[in-house]
This record gives sequence, C-alpha cells and structure tokens, in this order.
Amino acid sequence: MSEYRKKSELSFENLCARVPEVVQKNGFAILAEIRTSDILKSKGFDYANLRTYDICNAGYANKALSFDSGVETIVPCHLIVKGIEDHTEVSVQMPREMFESLHREKSEDMESFLGEVETKLKAIVEELSGLKP
Repeated sequence: MSEYRKKSELSFENLCARVPEVVQKNGFAILAEIRTSDILKSKGFDYANLRTYDICNAGYANKALSFDSGVETIVPCHLIVKGIEDHTEVSVQMPREMFESLHREKSEDMESFLGEVETKLKAIVEELSGLKP
C-alpha cells in the first residue's frame, strides 16, 4: 500500500487539534475520528498514540465511484496521526495503487483525477506536519 508520511515536531495532541481546520481548508470533511490507541489500550494492548481520521471530499468520492463502484472499499481516505517517542508522524494512504488494483482500465481522465486527489492529500499532510503554514 502506498502512503505519504511526514515527521512533525508538534505534539500528538497539538497535531490532532489542527486536523479539522487543515482538512476543511483543503476541501475535505472528517467523517470519523477513531482513537485507535485508546481502543487498543482498553483491550489491554499498549500502543503508541494513534488516531485515524476518515476524510472525504464528496466530489472526489463521486468521481471515483463513477469510474467503478468497486472502489467504494477505499472511500473515504484514511489520515493517520501517530505519536512516537520524540516526534509525531502524519500520513495518508495514497489511493492510486489501491484504485488501480480495483479498476483495471486506465484512462487519461482517471490518471488526471488520481493525480489531483493525491496532490491534495499530500498538501494536507505537509500542512499538518508543519512544512507549510
């Protein structure tokens, strides 16, 4: 699975606090916030701070589904914030590889669309990580 991951000097909580604003500013909405590490800890498993955000741009989702309804298994996109000992990481899954594994027929329109979506997702990660204001 292809992903885009960046390191951040922001604390886990500060980075998570920025997610709603940055996601919305880039045309996406948060559909769910999953406190993954809290769930694991409640089951007796110790894991680093980990939060999963299901994010979606309705226009992008509609276009993806218009190419092939089978891609519904990869909608929405997953944005991850992970606290590690001395830093935090933010990552997002890149849809191209998964999309292409589900939709065999490639087209210029599909390639252009996937490029646009991945550019937008990378911009979210970069802004959250502190690479862009």
